[in-house]
Parts: sequence; structure tokens; C-alpha cells
Amino acid sequence: MADPELMRARYLAGQFARPRGRIGRWLIAPWLDRIAGPSNRLAFRKLDVRSGDRVLEVGFGGGGLLGRLLAAGADVVGADISEAMIARARLRFRREAGQGRLRLLHCSVDRLPLDTASIDKAVSVASLYFWPDPAAGIAELARVIRPGGRLVLCFEPAEELRKWPGHRFGFRLFGQEEVEALLEAAGFQVLDVQVGHGRKPDRFLCLSAERVAANG
Repeated sequence: MADPELMRARYLAGQFARPRGRIGRWLIAPWLDRIAGPSNRLAFRKLDVRSGDRVLEVGFGGGGLLGRLLAAGADVVGADISEAMIARARLRFRREAGQGRLRLLHCSVDRLPLDTASIDKAVSVASLYFWPDPAAGIAELARVIRPGGRLVLCFEPAEELRKWPGHRFGFRLFGQEEVEALLEAAGFQVLDVQVGHGRKPDRFLCLSAERVAANG
């Protein structure tokens, strides 16, 4: 007989990777906003957003960080692979979208329909585990972020994710050194690594990096 707890973990892992249906839109999305609260707050501080910045968020989930970015006066691009999250954000931020301050993209991080060097700052919170090709994704972010621009990545390190059995279903586990190496290989200079704490996750990492000029 299948283990009910393991079945539940498998289902939730699939919804975390790509929220779908009514459950994804109305139950998982608010849940993601709650559990990502500490990560979103720290990522927002590290971005140092200024009014008029063009900011990209990859894997925005419930939209909690999108709201902070818009409130700070940024022009925001949100990219997500989940149609349910795109639809939720379109409804939640319909005023900002109507004003042209929010553009929503249904796409993967490794294929961003954005011009080269068109983004001032980019951020991704708790989505790195699900990228189909992390190296290609970070290289694509290096392409769209202008030289001197900033990238902030928040994620649970492998030792934290292993505490939840759902990590076996579609999560790729990362350590700090691996992510730093991916960033540097793509043309970023790591500026800062900060440990954050929350209720779930108990511990996460927040890496800030700067896009280095091609001749730098």
C-alpha cells in the first residue's frame, strides 16, 4: 500500500514546481506567499530597488514579491511557467498591468523573450530547484541583465530541503558553492551571501551578484 504522507508530498512537490488548476491558483499560491515571506523580504532588501528600475522576477508564484516591487515604483517583468500563476497575477495586478508597469511572461528562465541588457535587476526566490537547465537559465539572466545590474537568488540549500520527503520529486538540490560557480561562469561577481531564517523553510540562502561587463 502506498504511503499517504509520501503521496501527499509528491503531489505538493508537483504543485510547488508548477502550480496548476484551481488548487494551484487559490490554495497553493497564497501558501507560497506565506512560506516565502522571509525570503521575499530579504531578496527585496538585497535588490535595493529604486523607482524606475526595470526588475525581472523569475518564478513569481503567488505574486507576493511582485507586489513589493510594484509598490517600490519599479517597472516589473514577471516570468513563470505556470499558466495558473500568470492568470492569478493578471487579475491581482490588473491596474498595474493596465498602466504598463507590469509585463507577464509565460516562459522558462532559459528562454526569456527580452532584449539583451534590458533589465536593471532580477530576482528569483525558491524556483532554482525546478529550472530545466540551471546553467542555461543563469546564462540567460546574464544576457538580459545590463552590465552593473544585480541578480538576487534565494533558495534552500540541499541539507535543508532533505528534511522534507517531497524533495525527491522533481527538486534539484544545490549547495552554496555550486550556485556561486554557476553565477561566476555566466559572468556574475558574487557580492554577498546571507543566511535567512523562517518558519518553513527554517534556513535559506540569499546570494547577491553583479553582472560584470564583457570587458571586465
